[in-house]
Amino acid sequence: MTVSTASTIATWVPVALRCLSHHGMQQQEALALAGIDQSKLFQEDARYSVQETRKILALIDKTLDVSLPGLELARFADSSSFGALGYAMMASTTLSEAFNRLNRFAPLVSNVVRMELVVQKPWAEIRIQEGLSVHSTPQTSFDFTMAIMTRFLMDIAGGQAAPRVVHFCHDINEQQKKQYQLFYQCEVKGNQGCYGIFFDQKCLHLSLNAIASLDQSKATEQKLMASLSQLQSNDLPGWLLQRISDYLPNGEPNLHQIAAEMNISGRTLQRRLKLQDVYFKDLVDQSRQKLSQAYLKQGYNVTETAYLLGFADTSSFSRAYRRWFNCPPSLSTSSL
Repeated sequence: MTVSTASTIATWVPVALRCLSHHGMQQQEALALAGIDQSKLFQEDARYSVQETRKILALIDKTLDVSLPGLELARFADSSSFGALGYAMMASTTLSEAFNRLNRFAPLVSNVVRMELVVQKPWAEIRIQEGLSVHSTPQTSFDFTMAIMTRFLMDIAGGQAAPRVVHFCHDINEQQKKQYQLFYQCEVKGNQGCYGIFFDQKCLHLSLNAIASLDQSKATEQKLMASLSQLQSNDLPGWLLQRISDYLPNGEPNLHQIAAEMNISGRTLQRRLKLQDVYFKDLVDQSRQKLSQAYLKQGYNVTETAYLLGFADTSSFSRAYRRWFNCPPSLSTSSL
């Protein structure tokens, strides 16, 4: 069983439309070519599937005569492009508070990519990885996500939180390197294990000029919590896939533990999944299968990947990998 529920908030699409319009393509033509349902643009909390967003990204790649379409696309985004989460992050009093909100509510914006804050003194890193779509994520998506997160750092904290080094998983040619360095104004490295933006860890505790009052900030967070609850109801398997991936580095996730996050019993969660002909153990298996390839591609060895996927030992991971791909993980590692 494979559950494909990756999706992105609909407020992202106008960013793409503004970009395409700037490059000479009218909105109606872009919507038609990408097969986008225009009515969703006027629905609160509406979402587009990964298949729909991939079509519009492919259109951007084809239309824009630039070597890095993701960077160009980011020029047309602002905090409103990501709904209440963008506003809540801009309304935070510290970067630490902003990233705490990002960690909690990122699936509301998209689960096509995964974002997390990793702190290892003296650096803090915004790490961006493959989400849980059954499709691989295009480079344009990673470039776009990296660029808007960098802009957020600069907009909310100024030069103090400027990136010090930026990592990319893909190879970078000389022309691209010059463009990346012009945008990020720091050292950039290709062929790294993860996409990451590194900045000074001390910046996490800087006092920021929040754009909202404390009451407005709390009200926005309450709205986010309500939206997350609604997403859990509307796309339960997709939400669970995201939570499972978060739990895996600490061991195999427990259904009752995740159910407690939703303020329901384990039996109630099992019943809701059964109504959709989905089983928790299959979601754990699918999450591990997807992430295994991503981790090995990022350069983790077999033992490290087994740990990150919550397996008790390497042998258990190797058996699962053979079942998924009909070859041992060591062979896959050597071919990447």
